[in-house]
Amino acid sequence: MNSDAMMTLDVAALHHNLLTVRQTVPQSRIMAVVKADAYGHGLQYLWPYLARDVEGMAVARVSEAVELREFGYKGTALVLSGFDDADDLRAIDEHHLQTVIHHPRQVALLSKTKLKHPLTVWLKIETGMHRLGLAIAEVDTAYHQVKAHPQVADVILMTHFASSENKDLSITQKQIEAFQRIIKPYSEPCSLSNSAGILAFPNACLQWVRPGLMMYGGSPFLPAEEKPSLKPVMRLTAPIKAIRTIQAGDAVGYGGTFVAKEKMDIAVVGIGYGDGYPRLLPNGTPVWLNGKMAKIVGRVSMDSVMIDISDYSDVAVGQRAVLWGPELTVETVANYAKTDPRELLCKMGIHRVQRKIIGDNNGTNDR
Repeated sequence: MNSDAMMTLDVAALHHNLLTVRQTVPQSRIMAVVKADAYGHGLQYLWPYLARDVEGMAVARVSEAVELREFGYKGTALVLSGFDDADDLRAIDEHHLQTVIHHPRQVALLSKTKLKHPLTVWLKIETGMHRLGLAIAEVDTAYHQVKAHPQVADVILMTHFASSENKDLSITQKQIEAFQRIIKPYSEPCSLSNSAGILAFPNACLQWVRPGLMMYGGSPFLPAEEKPSLKPVMRLTAPIKAIRTIQAGDAVGYGGTFVAKEKMDIAVVGIGYGDGYPRLLPNGTPVWLNGKMAKIVGRVSMDSVMIDISDYSDVAVGQRAVLWGPELTVETVANYAKTDPRELLCKMGIHRVQRKIIGDNNGTNDR
């Protein structure tokens, strides 16, 4: 509905960003990372457009992969965290999923499990992230056990970069060198790079790359000013619900965190932390309205946020403000929130934010 917060999803921008991946690493296949509801964009809406441009899609959990199958996706689907128990493994088998193995207990479970279908296993190797991954001493045993399983059809080797978005590239370079040493005895396809790795180390990208943030148009680098030629897929807008004039000394919003120093006009925008818009955004956070920046005044509420429109002469109830999008980057808002843009995008995966698809050759669709 036009009276609700709206997420406009530009699938032409999505295609542009994936074309950037393809042109940067033409030697690699693309495993699109669509976990957390496609970074909050809405996987059920985007998967058909993604499927045109990528060789596979990766999610974090088995339940996400099953949901992706239920949406109708029949292509390569990878579970990045792998399986925790026999039920997970049976679901992976039933739904023809690929799985990461990152721990010896998973190898043991696989070894004693009979599968109905050939399985592709991605062995994840720890090279510096210290999160999920086989220790160097565990790799050879795990590899040969998995390779010997009668129904494991393919093995892919992978690792994950810990700091590829930072200016200091030495940590990532050490991870690349460590991975190359570890995989030397094995002749298997490999995967190293996330978004920042793709852009910063294109020559290190092997058979598979795993773009996430850059696919949605976000900058994988710190600071975000070093943004490559990417286009935001999400444009988040909300309507003006009310306009009012306040006087000097009037406090705005819960807790009175903003007090007017002079007479001013404010507009109430219909979006809040109940929609995923961060409650802790401070006074002065920018909002794009009618071709220029307005600023938040007062605390973000569950359903609304107030902005200073004293310098405007053309604001009316029903007009839409842009919380982020092509006019105002999500990285800028994340900087005010003192967080990562991925967190802001993922929090948008709330059903009361309406979605609209644009940029589709078949026309614009409300979802």
